[in-house]
Amino acid sequence: MGKRGYGTGQLYVEFGSYYGRWRTLDGRKLNRKIGQAREKGSAEGLTRSEAERRFRRMQQEEEARPRPSSDERRTVDDATDSLRGKLKIEGCRTSYLQGTESMQRVHISPRIGSTPVDRVTRSQVEAVAVDMLEAGLAPKSVRNVITFLHSVFEHAIDKGWAAENPVRRATRPKRRRAGDANPDLQFLTVAELKRVLAVIPDEVVHREPAPTRRGRPGPAPPIPPDVLGPVLRVIILVAALTGLRQSELLGLRWRDVDWEAQRIRVRNTFVRGEHSGEGKSDLSTRRSVPMADLVADALRSWRPRSNYATADDLVFAHPQTGRPVDGAKVSRRFKQACSDAGVRVIPFKNLRHTFATRLAASGQPLRSIQEFLGHADSKTTQIYAHYAPSEHEVDMVNQAFAEDDEE
Repeated sequence: MGKRGYGTGQLYVEFGSYYGRWRTLDGRKLNRKIGQAREKGSAEGLTRSEAERRFRRMQQEEEARPRPSSDERRTVDDATDSLRGKLKIEGCRTSYLQGTESMQRVHISPRIGSTPVDRVTRSQVEAVAVDMLEAGLAPKSVRNVITFLHSVFEHAIDKGWAAENPVRRATRPKRRRAGDANPDLQFLTVAELKRVLAVIPDEVVHREPAPTRRGRPGPAPPIPPDVLGPVLRVIILVAALTGLRQSELLGLRWRDVDWEAQRIRVRNTFVRGEHSGEGKSDLSTRRSVPMADLVADALRSWRPRSNYATADDLVFAHPQTGRPVDGAKVSRRFKQACSDAGVRVIPFKNLRHTFATRLAASGQPLRSIQEFLGHADSKTTQIYAHYAPSEHEVDMVNQAFAEDDEE
């Protein structure tokens, strides 16, 4: 970092851009991005002298900016609400808006929501991250909240409510590298999967009403029938034998089931009340997976039983509404079925591991498994390499330790 005259701040280059750091007359410490630094031989970006002039002008404008009174001062919650309103006007996805509302309500408001947005420090932001980690949240979840907070403070600066973004230099949990997943995978064996499917009713279950308590007039209210059993059985089977994500299963339509090629084409996902995959073209949402005979037979049997069987209908539509089945309810029912069947209780998403480990154990190439699962990085698929057959490796070690005939 190059030093400048005392009291004039500090101009430095970081990540290919000029930044200016200085202390205002009222004692505030500010750090602002000035612009892209010009590389040698290029006409793009700022020269050192241009950055100096812009830095001086930035300092003068900040000193001339009227400071809000305590009555006009906005809080972090005010800035967050304002940003979420802006995102809604811009047409942001409903699922993301729901996620930001949850982040604000659960993590931001209880910790710094009432703090004036121009008084939040970097240490306070880092304290939010520490609290979340100590509460058991995953580093990725913490990063998501801190990243959203960064946008909140940038929005506050644009609105003139704050002069500095304390998140910009705050420490965040490191990104997990591809391939760092836990190698001790939890999944169901084929025998365990059969036991789980066996405990789920294949017909609508009509439950008896609870007996009327003594002294209460009239019959007990009727209990709604359990209508999810039949569709739940098919979802679990298809998940385990295709490796599809829950969101992909809930967004699957009959037109995406290719009976002739015996493949399921992934074109849509259903996340947080919104179909968000249609029209996208990335690997995870535009691929196809082979449909085993068991899956094809199950879907052929399910279609005439469903009330929603046209090409545009959802394969796993709710039997009464035609809407996607509640993913949280599917997850809870699956865990309960694991418990009832006396097998290890795993999350629904781990059915992908059942699919991938079986393929790896049968000698299928990891590249094919990567394509079926929709992994963007091959390193993520490497966790299944430990389940691949390795007879040649055993022979290699046996030969290395074979007794010498000459001895």
